[in-house]
Amino acid sequence: MTIHQYGGSAVPRLVRSAYRRQVERIAPPRLRDRDAELAELAAFCLEEQRGPYVWWRAGPWAGKSALLSTFVLNPPKPLTDRGVQLVSFFITARLASQDTREAFTTALTEQLCVLLGLDLPVGGDEAAREAALLDLLTDAATACLEAGSRLVLVVDGLDEDRGVTTGPGAYSIAGLLPGRPPNGMRVIVAGRPNPPIPDDVPDWHPLHDPGIIRLLGASPHARDLQRLGQSELKRLLKGSPTEKDLLGLLTAARGGLSGPDLRELTGADLVTVEDILHTVAGRTFTRRLASVGQDEAGQVYLLGHEELHNAACHYLGPDRLAHYCDRLHAWAENYRTPTGEQPSWPLHTPEYLLTGYPRMLATAGDTRRLTALAIDPARHDRMLDLTGGDTAALTEIRICQDLLLKSPDPDLYALARLSHHRGHLESRNTHIPVKLPAVWAILGQPHRAEALAHAITDPGRQAQALTEVAKAMAEAGDHTRARALATHAEQIAHTLTHPHEQAQALTGVATAVAEAGDHTRAEQITRTITHPDLQVQALTKVAKAIAKAGDHTWAHALATHAEQIALTIAHPGPLAEALTEVAKAMAEAGDHTQARALAAHAEQIARTITDPAQQAQALTGVATAVAEAGDHTQAEQIARTITHPSRQARALTEVAKALAEAGDHTRAEQITRTINHPDLQAEALTKVAKAVAEAGDHTRAEQITRTINHPSRQPQALTEVAKTMAKAGNHTRAEQIARTITDTDLQAEALAEVAKAMAEAGNHTQARALATHAEQIARTITRPYQQAQALTGVATAVAEAGDHTRAEQIAHTITHPGRQARALTKVAKAVAEAGNHTQAEQITRTINHPDLQAEALTKVAKAVAEAGNYTRAEQIARTITHPYLPYLPYLQAWALTGVATAIAEAGNHTRARALATDAEQIARTITHPHEQAQALTEVAKAMARARNHTQAHALATEAEQIAHTITDSYRQAQALTGLATAVAEAGDHTRAEQIARTITHPSPQAQALTEVAKALAEAGDHTRAEQIARTITHPSPQAQALTEVARAIAAAGDHTWAHALATEAEQIAHTITNPYRQAQALTEVAKALAEAGDHTRAEQIARTITHPSPQAQTLTEVAKAIAEAGDHTWARTLATNIERTARTIPDTDLQAQALTEVAKAVGLPRAGHLLGTAFSRGSWLTPLPVLAKIRPQEMIRFADTVYADVPPDF
Repeated sequence: MTIHQYGGSAVPRLVRSAYRRQVERIAPPRLRDRDAELAELAAFCLEEQRGPYVWWRAGPWAGKSALLSTFVLNPPKPLTDRGVQLVSFFITARLASQDTREAFTTALTEQLCVLLGLDLPVGGDEAAREAALLDLLTDAATACLEAGSRLVLVVDGLDEDRGVTTGPGAYSIAGLLPGRPPNGMRVIVAGRPNPPIPDDVPDWHPLHDPGIIRLLGASPHARDLQRLGQSELKRLLKGSPTEKDLLGLLTAARGGLSGPDLRELTGADLVTVEDILHTVAGRTFTRRLASVGQDEAGQVYLLGHEELHNAACHYLGPDRLAHYCDRLHAWAENYRTPTGEQPSWPLHTPEYLLTGYPRMLATAGDTRRLTALAIDPARHDRMLDLTGGDTAALTEIRICQDLLLKSPDPDLYALARLSHHRGHLESRNTHIPVKLPAVWAILGQPHRAEALAHAITDPGRQAQALTEVAKAMAEAGDHTRARALATHAEQIAHTLTHPHEQAQALTGVATAVAEAGDHTRAEQITRTITHPDLQVQALTKVAKAIAKAGDHTWAHALATHAEQIALTIAHPGPLAEALTEVAKAMAEAGDHTQARALAAHAEQIARTITDPAQQAQALTGVATAVAEAGDHTQAEQIARTITHPSRQARALTEVAKALAEAGDHTRAEQITRTINHPDLQAEALTKVAKAVAEAGDHTRAEQITRTINHPSRQPQALTEVAKTMAKAGNHTRAEQIARTITDTDLQAEALAEVAKAMAEAGNHTQARALATHAEQIARTITRPYQQAQALTGVATAVAEAGDHTRAEQIAHTITHPGRQARALTKVAKAVAEAGNHTQAEQITRTINHPDLQAEALTKVAKAVAEAGNYTRAEQIARTITHPYLPYLPYLQAWALTGVATAIAEAGNHTRARALATDAEQIARTITHPHEQAQALTEVAKAMARARNHTQAHALATEAEQIAHTITDSYRQAQALTGLATAVAEAGDHTRAEQIARTITHPSPQAQALTEVAKALAEAGDHTRAEQIARTITHPSPQAQALTEVARAIAAAGDHTWAHALATEAEQIAHTITNPYRQAQALTEVAKALAEAGDHTRAEQIARTITHPSPQAQTLTEVAKAIAEAGDHTWARTLATNIERTARTIPDTDLQAQALTEVAKAVGLPRAGHLLGTAFSRGSWLTPLPVLAKIRPQEMIRFADTVYADVPPDF
């Protein structure tokens, strides 16, 4: 008989991680009669022809864990000779913290970091940690392959995984095992035949291959242990009270309790506890290290085998187990709500209550207690102190949400609370400076760098942070990792749905890649941007980066390519701006002659722009380009020709900056002092100070910043100077300046830059301390605007739920006067619409901001009128007075016309005309042309509704004359668009079309013609409506116009004609290149077809939208139209399909929005589950309006608990 004994003579190996001690607790002192199995395991690891997986299967008490733990701790000599590296995880269901995917990720990450000689990653959400683990596996497998060895992963106890293993939300350990192990890696798993493979393991995964299964024969020695353990278990059940309590508590707790925990729970002394657990009942209980503690004092106890745990549960029975569970609950409650002056969850809180107890509750399905833990801020603060991150807390919330969603009628109040608290935890990472992660990369901690970058919640900033880490890795010589990070950043950038945001993020990635030396890849990234002017910006920025790297030839070629793309832009404004960007790139590439020529061409184009604001913007770019090309005098002359004050100031700012960069600091400062606008002068001085600092004159740069009196601009200037000083090596002064910055966001950013400079200079100790400090500052930042936005959303929802007094109270907690006023306006409007007009008016009277109070009263007056209380509405409208309100007449006129329109629509035309006449008199007192034209337009609409068409026509004519006096072309277009719409609605379609044709701005003209076509179609002149729609040349508004005409024709009963127009509108919509505008156009077409009765075609069009978010939104609109048409069966089927589509949306906030829209469409009972899912996926604010409608009491309860310091009743 051969005995394998693990002890001090084991072969030394590289992986000496903390988790190894856990394995030591599992392994038997001696392994008997397993030579053949150990040899077979070694052969699997070494033989080249073997596949990547083997699965050892056996029933209970076969000795699987004993075999694999011995194999891991003392591998056969052939493996050690070849340098094979083993990493492992032993899933243990009877230990609550060792049977989850999170525990698997933590244990393997720690082992792999030790193997690779890396620091542990810090921070990041669970997805980021799992992504980092997969990267670590690849890195370790690569390192082993390059060393001529192999990486082997051992996972025991697949059957004991207590994660979600079935259904669409499956989330198992098996699901994280690599389907294609990288670089020769091998995977050994062990477990029982049942339960089946989890649902999140794809069909193609090797675990589904029956050929990998190897049956393990039962060990007689393991059977002996089973017999002895069960005998000992029965003895404990009849033993002393302490023995019974230890067994009962450890069984109920599912392990994980320490000696001091058990002393506290039983009242026995520690010596007695340890004597029983170590000696008297040594076969029943075993020890493991606590999940955080790594010394002997951190050990915890559990039942020695899963079958012993099951037997203990059986012998104790439900009643006795419930008794011990209650003792554990009471123990936890003492820490959650202590008596006296003790704080909740103090420093000495047992680790079990932070890690194991929630898993015990989840296993028991005790969502009430689990929710109370998962929304406890003090507890999660303690967990942050213990673990260094929020991953465990976020995982706990996710598990609780999943459990709640299993109910057919989920607890929406609990789900809302969990979502709200998750938002609080996630916001801790919102303000991490984008360059801070790169500091950790420079300090030799790349995984911490990546984890911190992934913790940033905004996708654009996350992509930027990852590109900075990529640059740091490239500079450190790890080009493989740098490329992988840049690719990941690019993938994140492509998830941004807004074209400008996506292009901006891709430009940042491309620029960083270029700065890292991979010019070919940088150019490739720019070519993925399809919008011409955005692609020009990307190409020119990359060209500048390449030029700074010294490759002027390549930079010149890119700039030339950018010029070719720029010349394809038809509109003069974007064309001029694009050419100025190319000119700047040409100057950076050294071709000053071509740069000046391009700038001159851009100036010529800019001078042809008739819109003053757009011309000023274009000339600003030209002045900047000329300044960067070196002709500062000409640049200043161009800037001085700009008549728009703020645009001129911006142009002079760029000229001053160029002068400062060229060394003429005195002239640069002189120019900035000529700018009269304080804010813009401060911005100019900031740029000059930065340029002066970059030139090396740090003292003068700081002096310039100290002369800036603007409260927000000075911190920005100090930040720029501190960053520049740090890069120049003046670390001490840079840090001193950074610490004086009062804006916490900017202070964290400046400190991060200083830390980066220190790290690059080799001062790692100070850099590490400063980076840690910057991170701590960033995690404490709160944003009053976001808080006000949240309070406004809650107050509005509470008002819609019916508790108007409570809604007003919540709105009044907003401290910012303007934001408070806006919140109160929304509440007042909701209260008025609910019919409580007196309270609505009273709420508006509490608004101290004069113009916002007037605006609120106007909205309330209109709501009161629409509710039919015309006398009260008129009274409210006439009380809108304030002697110092500059646009009071406009608001008064707007309020009176709104009331007049409501009265006219109710049939009281005489009274409506009288009110409209009063509004007209007020409108004539308005001195601002744009506001007067708008006011007269509104009065004209009211007169038309009141059947006074003669006066309506006269007012429209006067409004048109005034509109044509407006000098700002865009404002003029706005006024004429509104007027054309009003005239069309009044029935004078010919005049409306004439007005629309006078609009020179293409977009407003198309909008006006669309409104005219719509009015004609609704009036029955379908042919003329179609003709006007076809004269619109831009695809997006033309598709919209044809759709509106089709909708009106369908309403008139001609479905054939309507279908033909809708089909044409669909074809036009597919030519729109902007994905969101295309989706918007297709949505309208699909809705029109659904309203026309062609439900099949409507659904087909919706499904042609490729992006899941707009597709789900469009399908929802189609479902609503189908339901309104009476086909509720089809609508319900479609809603189910929409829900499935919504769940595929990668952006969780957009997914939540889509699910909320579906909930709104389908109603209860299905809406409850959809809203619950929305709460679990995205922002907690998204589902609130619908929650207020379907479960108003839950909405009010949520608001009372979260915002009124009402203790939760969990």
